[in-house]
Amino acid sequence: MPQVIYHVASSLDGFIADKDGKVNWLNSFNAFDDKEVMEDFQRQMSSFDGILLGGGTYDFVLDHGKWMSPGTPTWVVSFRDLPILDPCIQLSTDTPTAIMDEIRATKLDRIWLMGGGKLAASFLEAGQIDEINLTIVPVFLGQGVPLISTTTKDPKLTLKESKSYSNGFVSVRYQVG
Repeated sequence: MPQVIYHVASSLDGFIADKDGKVNWLNSFNAFDDKEVMEDFQRQMSSFDGILLGGGTYDFVLDHGKWMSPGTPTWVVSFRDLPILDPCIQLSTDTPTAIMDEIRATKLDRIWLMGGGKLAASFLEAGQIDEINLTIVPVFLGQGVPLISTTTKDPKLTLKESKSYSNGFVSVRYQVG
């Protein structure tokens, strides 16, 4: 049974992108220069064998013009017709349950729900998120794209792990149950 892990960075006030939908605020922390942060991030990345993302998050990828995980089965959930950057990417308008039925048929084990907040809310609402891995960045954005959009679900979250970094980041891992 595949696990879906919502793995994302968030400001202290719960935003994953600024009011313009950008994540440039992350650059001021030089996270890519921090060896420990990068080792942990790369370990996480290598543990996933599939990726889910929403259209807004995919827009960020399109701005860069290159897919970061060639060959990794990827579902972009959007009602817009978007260009495909890699043959491993497929567009989907299906429900979270239908997408998970498709993923189960592929025999994938760990799926990275990359973002965004609307997609995470829809998967949480459908009971399709197993774990939330959150990197909290010590900044207040005041407004922007929320970590999770409106949902009627309030699942019990059990803390499985936490770790702080010298740059002020804090990583927390919650089991959803």
